[in-house]
Amino acid sequence: MKVVLLEDIENLGLAGDVKEVKYGYARNFLFPKKLALAATKENVKLIEEKSNSIIKRTQKRLQTEQAKKEQLDGLTVEIKAKTGEGGKLFGSIGANDIYAALKEKQIEVDKKSIKLDEPIKQLGEYEVTIALYREIKATIKVIVHSLNEN
Repeated sequence: MKVVLLEDIENLGLAGDVKEVKYGYARNFLFPKKLALAATKENVKLIEEKSNSIIKRTQKRLQTEQAKKEQLDGLTVEIKAKTGEGGKLFGSIGANDIYAALKEKQIEVDKKSIKLDEPIKQLGEYEVTIALYREIKATIKVIVHSLNEN
């Protein structure tokens, strides 16, 4: 089924693109969330007419995300966790923990944008990528300390 995207969708396309997707994906996900319209002649023409507003909205979002990238790049976040012998953590540090640490610093990011290859399970310093928008990515430093230390 061909659809016209109303929003940028990761791994699918950008707003205004006409894409071929499975019927169930369109019917159950894209249409109810108003992320796409069926690619009829009328809908394609409507999107072409609205393309200026889509471009302006995209440019504004690019600017805000670029400003957020500048704020995040080089930022250091410290997280304290319970540890056992050898600096091994009880449990692990994941995207939710990093999200909470950023929120404490009054920095809002989407939890899904925090990209970890695997959860952090040892004390130390780690570089974490935050995918903000399209190709805009910020890198922060996460330092994991032991709660047992004074």
